[in-house]
Amino acid sequence: MILNFTAYLFVPAIRLDRVQKAFDGGADIVIIDLEDAVASAQKALARQDLADFDKITKRPYWLRINAAHTTDYAHDISLIKNLCHVQGVLLPKVESALSITALHQAIGLPIIAVVETAKGVLNIGEIATAKGLCAMTYGCLDLTKSLGMMLGTPSAKVVLDKIRMDLLLHSAINGLNPPIETIFADFHDGDGVANFAKYAQNFGFGGQLLIHPKQIGPVKNATKPNEDTLNLARQVLKTHQQTGQAVFSVQGKMVDLPMIEWAKKLLGD
Repeated sequence: MILNFTAYLFVPAIRLDRVQKAFDGGADIVIIDLEDAVASAQKALARQDLADFDKITKRPYWLRINAAHTTDYAHDISLIKNLCHVQGVLLPKVESALSITALHQAIGLPIIAVVETAKGVLNIGEIATAKGLCAMTYGCLDLTKSLGMMLGTPSAKVVLDKIRMDLLLHSAINGLNPPIETIFADFHDGDGVANFAKYAQNFGFGGQLLIHPKQIGPVKNATKPNEDTLNLARQVLKTHQQTGQAVFSVQGKMVDLPMIEWAKKLLGD
């Protein structure tokens, strides 16, 4: 089985009819959004609709809840305890490991931390040590706004690349899953989201947050390994298995243990 770059698609909690469509469209993981996608006045009704939806759905999903400092957070926790199909939770605006650990202790589910503030960025190393944390991501819109940056400029890219590096290193050090790339806001720009996803994959990220089904195809096409890469990985593993050697050459390239591990990871062996 070939290891894939994971497509995480947000679906508003007020549009639960779109969940199955999201899976049908190729999303690997659907995240039902109780935070930004739901106005304050609609949140109580959205929770009730989700409770009803959870009773009839057969598909597991993830849930983005409201931030720990909000009044809606406690209501979201109470809701989760009565749901049967939630696989894990995205916690927005994370600034400390304590908030992740407390949430995990309350619901017993894996957590994805969303870093969206300057304090959160400065505390990435500490956040990565939290109990129950499985991966980290970041929110480009809130973060650039709070820092006074213009998203899409070379200057913002420098800052976001530093954040990507911190997420990558601290994820690896703490045995987390690879970090998840943030959203690409223009869902009409297929080439843009494809290039964005490929850049994240080359950075070592394991997936991307998507906001529209239109983005799934371009992201998957951009991040799937080409046939030349797959053939190289297959030959590396075949030679290693046949010879038992840890150093040899394939297609004129020197192969050692790191490249053997790369081939295993790529092919899911």
